[in-house]
Amino acid sequence: MKRTKYFLMIAAMLLTITSCRTRQQMLYLEDLKPGELFTTSEPKDLIIQPDDKLSIKVTCKNPELALAFNMPGSGGYSVSPDGTISSTSSPKDDTGYRVATDGSIDFPIIGKIQAAGLTSRQLTENIKEQLKSRNLITDPYVTVDIINFTYSILGESKKVGTIEVKGKDRVTLLDAIAQAGDLTQDAKLDRIAVIREVNGKRQIFYNDIRSKEIFNSPVFYLKQNDIIYVEPSENKVREESRRNLQWIFTGTSLLTTVISLITLITK
Repeated sequence: MKRTKYFLMIAAMLLTITSCRTRQQMLYLEDLKPGELFTTSEPKDLIIQPDDKLSIKVTCKNPELALAFNMPGSGGYSVSPDGTISSTSSPKDDTGYRVATDGSIDFPIIGKIQAAGLTSRQLTENIKEQLKSRNLITDPYVTVDIINFTYSILGESKKVGTIEVKGKDRVTLLDAIAQAGDLTQDAKLDRIAVIREVNGKRQIFYNDIRSKEIFNSPVFYLKQNDIIYVEPSENKVREESRRNLQWIFTGTSLLTTVISLITLITK
């Protein structure tokens, strides 16, 4: 009886130590001290890429002049049969200009405008300049936003798949993990990979989410179509290998049993 009691006490102690260790492994930014000031890298403006969808809104002092430059629902203006001018903006509308494979968009009246390779701010200034230089609008106010900013997350995340971000064009790696419902207990926190296309080639960046140095990562701010892959821990890999071996042994044993039965029956 005493031996059983001691055994149960030791097992409880080991279970407590193991669970504490698991919680400690899941600490994020564990080397960042409370109140510590830490300089982060400056966020860079997103570069427009082919297949991006852009929301472009043109306004001016005389709204009727901007009508031709706004898609229905793009945040411009429309004219009713009685001549009333009203806003066509809708927070749920995702109408936009799709950037073609050659990097251009087909803009009303102006025609083709190169968009890929520019930031939203640069494209904004380009459109404003063309509107003024062609005497189309003398006081244009233009806004350009990327409205189909997506990234994918795979591996040891509670939610996997492609996530579309609306209403913002600056998403951090921590934001992405939060939107995916956090990481699983089997995540390898020092091997969070971000796969990004750089100059037409895929490049992989590894990040340690336990360290404050993640703020200085070149991929801390995500870009369109980034892929996040969270590697499984060594424990999970070993566990899966053990399960696979069990299935192999079970299958082998079952096959051996079936062969033995067939041999007995056919004798």
